[in-house]
Amino acid sequence: MACPLEQAMAVMVTTFHKYSGKEGDKYKLSKAELKELLNKELPIFGSKQMDEVEFKRLMNDLDHNKDSEVDFKEYVCFLACVTMGFNEFFKDDPSKQHRRKWLAAVPMACPLEQALAVMVATFHKYSGKEGDKYKLSKTELKELLMKELPSFSKETSESSLQKLMSNLDCNSDSEVDFQEYVTFLACMAMMCNDFFQDLPDKMPRRK
Repeated sequence: MACPLEQAMAVMVTTFHKYSGKEGDKYKLSKAELKELLNKELPIFGSKQMDEVEFKRLMNDLDHNKDSEVDFKEYVCFLACVTMGFNEFFKDDPSKQHRRKWLAAVPMACPLEQALAVMVATFHKYSGKEGDKYKLSKTELKELLMKELPSFSKETSESSLQKLMSNLDCNSDSEVDFQEYVTFLACMAMMCNDFFQDLPDKMPRRK
């Protein structure tokens, strides 16, 4: 994939399947698989400092259907929450706001951390161009889709974009805030996962 945002979603998919296939259901993360994923792929999240009680609480929070495993939807919802945490960290601390410009370019420890950083940096690359600097207008959203998600936007007509904007704009303020944007990316990641799950030979490979 040519664009960093598309690559970021591919990393979310491939990271899940890197661990989910080790034991039990190959389309779900067991407790042991989730723990390994957090330790190796999200060290910035602090999983190495997490005691067993905190980890069990996290596992319970993620496991919405209470089957003692974490499926892709539950996993991507967790990543969306972590990404919102990343965004709030930079938004609330003015001394760190300049770091958004290079956030996506910093070689963080792991590709998954870098993918989440790309999602934050991409939003703010476009949201500051007009109106509220913490929201995307219709024009900003369209530019983001055209330039950062060309595989998706090339099939999107003006009427489809208007419908997408309406669907994303949960609070009906004619703008898309960060939470609405991340929810959209989470849905896109789930669509990518479903596609590759049905066609495993086309699954993007982690280098």
